[in-house]
Amino acid sequence: MKNMYLNTGTINEVFSGLETSFNGVLNSSDNEFKLALNTDLIKANIEAVTFINGITSIQVNLMFSDDVTLSMESLSATSIVFAYCTEGSFKHSFGISGHQSTLRKHLSTVVTSKRSINTILHFKKDTAVQFSIIKVETANLSNTINDPLISNLKKTFLDKQPNYSYQGIQNMRIAEKLQQLIAVSEHGMVGHIMKKEIIQSIIAMEVDDNTDTIIRMSRAIKRSTLHKINELKKISGLIKQYTFDAVYSKVINSKNRIFIK
Repeated sequence: MKNMYLNTGTINEVFSGLETSFNGVLNSSDNEFKLALNTDLIKANIEAVTFINGITSIQVNLMFSDDVTLSMESLSATSIVFAYCTEGSFKHSFGISGHQSTLRKHLSTVVTSKRSINTILHFKKDTAVQFSIIKVETANLSNTINDPLISNLKKTFLDKQPNYSYQGIQNMRIAEKLQQLIAVSEHGMVGHIMKKEIIQSIIAMEVDDNTDTIIRMSRAIKRSTLHKINELKKISGLIKQYTFDAVYSKVINSKNRIFIK
């Protein structure tokens, strides 16, 4: 078991610290960062982009050769973190002895914290993990995002219990947007603007998904119902095929008996 500690700060400070600690290769320009790590303990590719309105997006692809607990300084009281797992799994807790929730493939989580307690990530050895993080620092949000969205962000996610964590199935529209974000190949200002628009649309979807409990319950019921309908269709199809095969077999056997006679 390895215990690691990650100092918070600007995204530049965080990436520079990781580069130094793990002898990595860091490329950065126009508020975008690409870091490659290759040591006996960790193999990783980490990409990030930060915007002047307090939004940061990070894509992580990593694997540890040992069990690792990664301790990070507590979030500011005005920060909101959205996390999406696309491969593997890892655990999250507030403090080393806090309740651990598992974030695995196809799940997402929202985290806020108003207490001075570290956020802990728990990784299993030899497990490839891919996840995306969008961090919104609402205290820095400017008028580049319309005011209703800022207000709804704070009302939806910050007016919660001191350490708030909500986990659920990934919204398929958000999953598609994340794929679009990863696929952006344009560089410079054009690529930066494209990424910003995608990320802001994801944030708007998160607000929409979490604003109304009744709507959220309705969507969950619809997803469950759709799953059951699909399962029933499969069963119905199997029954029809079985019935056809049985009847066909009877007819053939009957014809064979007549022919033999």
